[in-house]
Amino acid sequence: MSAAYTILVVDDEQLITDVVTEVLTDEGYTVRVVHDGASALLSIRTEPPDLVILDVAMPVMTGEELLHTLRTGGYGRLPIIISTAGLHPERFLTEGANAILHKPFDLDQLLATVARVLSHDLHRPAAGPGSRSSL
Repeated sequence: MSAAYTILVVDDEQLITDVVTEVLTDEGYTVRVVHDGASALLSIRTEPPDLVILDVAMPVMTGEELLHTLRTGGYGRLPIIISTAGLHPERFLTEGANAILHKPFDLDQLLATVARVLSHDLHRPAAGPGSRSSL
């Protein structure tokens, strides 16, 4: 089922994108990676993914700026998971994010959140800490 989904991972930390890519690829997802918001916007406009996992603190264009640009620029239905270690990330839910991953996040929580958002079941809570390591 997951092989049909393409996920764009947007994070300026190479270690995070490497691990997230490996975990999602192992689950059968197709993964694309960019390291800043401007590159993400170009990638989304060129070939829209099924889901975006978006870091907030990035160079060139922040995740918050990209979220706003997407939500006001014709991508209101594109599922976006915000990934952040910042304070009060719940505010991104009111700004159009579909879910929040608090850094450091558990890899099982990542997978559960991705599956939940892709299935549009936004009312089910994400899985708690599991057997995989955390990011």
